[in-house]
Amino acid sequence: MASKPSFDSVLVRYGEIALKDAWTRNSWERILASNIAFVLREAGVDHQMSRERGRIFVQTSDSRASELVADVFGVVSASPVHTAKPDLDEISELAAELAAARSPPPDSFAIRPRRGGGKISSTELGVVVGSAVQERIGARVDLTNPEMEIFVEARRDKALVFTGTVPGVGGLPLGSQPKMLALISGGIDSPVAAWMMMRRGCPISLLYFDVRPYVDASVQALKSAEALKGWTSGRRVNFITVPIGPGLEKIADLGTRATCLLCRRLMYRIAGLVMEEEGAYGIVTGYSLGQVASQTPMNIMAEQSGIDFPIYHPLIAMDKSEIMEFARKIGSYRATENTDSCQAAPKKPMTRAKAEEIRALDEELGLDALARELFAQRERQRV
Repeated sequence: MASKPSFDSVLVRYGEIALKDAWTRNSWERILASNIAFVLREAGVDHQMSRERGRIFVQTSDSRASELVADVFGVVSASPVHTAKPDLDEISELAAELAAARSPPPDSFAIRPRRGGGKISSTELGVVVGSAVQERIGARVDLTNPEMEIFVEARRDKALVFTGTVPGVGGLPLGSQPKMLALISGGIDSPVAAWMMMRRGCPISLLYFDVRPYVDASVQALKSAEALKGWTSGRRVNFITVPIGPGLEKIADLGTRATCLLCRRLMYRIAGLVMEEEGAYGIVTGYSLGQVASQTPMNIMAEQSGIDFPIYHPLIAMDKSEIMEFARKIGSYRATENTDSCQAAPKKPMTRAKAEEIRALDEELGLDALARELFAQRERQRV
């Protein structure tokens, strides 16, 4: 078996950025390149970077680079590539070497050619390179279900040859959108919701409501914040804690089935104040429609009635199994899988709330004044 040639670069592909106007595309490319550079520096990967015609190239031969790059928001995929001159003989020799180094040797292969502006046509690439590979390893060509695929992209000044692609997380570069304030509960859902908004380019601050003595999830919430920090490309995360146990006690003393809805309205009022202080442009929750009794369409409408700032629910149409899968991916699942339930929740919570009823109870309890009183007790730390 021949030794496999060492790759010399990582080809980074992005998606939606390419659809933007020239100014936005250039701006977001710079943000993405900066985020990639930070991640590689933190991992000790020696590299250089360039941007060329809708692609980002990372010049490195470090085997970790493709996986690291693929986990940067905005990256659709990454491939370790071998660079050659835009010459059919050189490209063919390189592709044949890659095929010969495969262990065990493939019984079938396919050349996946792409013309990137150079003089060599995709037909020439497929025919000439395919013939060279077949001559070297004796495998048959199978364009439908090959054991090995060799991708060849011929550009004006160079050719790229590669055999694999690492799927990326996609989305938009973190920092290309305004900041959001994500409510973090210590449960499985809320860190995934925060991560989803980060994937759409939004830096986040995190707001945790301490509802002791009804439940204590502060450890889980902070561990979730630390997991999310690993996806920020070096940005620090503000973790704000507001003690609302006394407020929840006042709500629970009413003995109403609407305890959870009123508690949520209190949280939203406080969150609006924190959002303004943080310079954020919306609140993010981990709501998933119908997952628990309080998250019905009627309840969501009632508890948000009269709220004058955006509230985003990125998980609203996701199944619990999907959310758990994402939690494992982002690293927050183990920290949150054993979070206790709030003891203030009624045995039979309201599921078909009416907005006017909830607003009347809100006014009766004086939640606006209570929110300001509790907001004044906030604590902030940097994660």
